[in-house]
This record gives sequence, C-alpha cells and structure tokens, in this order.
Amino acid sequence: MLRVIAVTVVIVSGFGQSVVDQTVALSAQEQPKQQEVFTPIDQLPPQEQLPAAPLLVGAYVFVLLTLFGYMFMMSRRMTVIQREVDRLDNDLKRSGRS
Repeated sequence: MLRVIAVTVVIVSGFGQSVVDQTVALSAQEQPKQQEVFTPIDQLPPQEQLPAAPLLVGAYVFVLLTLFGYMFMMSRRMTVIQREVDRLDNDLKRSGRS
C-alpha cells in the first residue's frame, strides 16, 4: 500500500513540477501595466498567455491516479474481508452451528 502511494506521489510530482516551473517563471516576470481595453487571448504575446493545457492535464492525472489508487486499496481490503468471512463460514459449518 505504501509502495502504491509512493509511486503515485513520484508520478504526480513529475507532472506537477513542470507546471510549477511554468507558474513560477510567469510570476517571476515583471507585472505589466494594466490596460484599459479588452484584448483577445490570441492577440496577446506568448509570454502573457497562461498555458491551460498542462494545468488541466495535471489535474486530470492527479484525480485519476488518486481514484485508481483508492480503488486498488479498496479491492485489496475487500479480498481480505472476503477471505475472513469464508474462513468464519467454514468454521461455523465444521462446528455444526450453521
């Protein structure tokens, strides 16, 4: 279980690191003067555009990995519980108290 969590953290941190680097680079730049008119995003220079795709992909990867990790842990727990119930059922049948 800890191995799964560790692998998930390593994978997510690899995807998240590039997003963090981009965000830090954008925030480290000098803030431009506020403009008075609306400018469509496709007319902005590349350094002023926020890349949404890496953020979106990173969020989906994190959610899906977390979901699959949770499902994997729950399936293992359910297997252990089912084995215990089967063992108890067999014990009851052997003792004649069914």
